[in-house]
Amino acid sequence: MSQESFMNFLVAARGDAALLARYNHRNLAQILFHAKNDGYDFTALDISDVVGKLEASVILNKDHDPFDGTSRLWQEMWGRTHLEYLVTYVLKRHTDEELRAMVSQQG
Repeated sequence: MSQESFMNFLVAARGDAALLARYNHRNLAQILFHAKNDGYDFTALDISDVVGKLEASVILNKDHDPFDGTSRLWQEMWGRTHLEYLVTYVLKRHTDEELRAMVSQQG
């Protein structure tokens, strides 16, 4: 189980509209179950850790916003599922190199 596996899942969803659509409206338990059947091995904690790193990177390093409710990134969540928001508005703000570096720093 790993953050790297969840990042691989996100990157796959970024590049595959059918994959994103298949998972987009699933809840956490369903995502964990079906992703494992699709060859990914991550936990809810892995998801939380990766999402936190991704969002903090956008808010603090890319937008230079305060890490609070006034951040421009939070506005992108409204009206979207969490997975769609992650893939469409958070993941795309990073290069593949930045994404790899985030999960290689897991501890």
